[in-house]
Amino acid sequence: MNNYEHSKKARRVASVVYLLIMAVILGGTYLSNQQKELAAQSAKEAALVTAAPAVVPDALK
Repeated sequence: MNNYEHSKKARRVASVVYLLIMAVILGGTYLSNQQKELAAQSAKEAALVTAAPAVVPDALK
């Protein structure tokens, strides 16, 4: 292989590594945002449950 083919192979390997790193970063960001949204939704539901007065059926009084 001549120098051009070696550099071409190195550029291809570098581009694949770059794409893999970017995929990991973007995937992690997506999962982090999903987790934050789920936590916010759970906190909102918990606040609604604790804010609502307890209803005791007449049979238990």
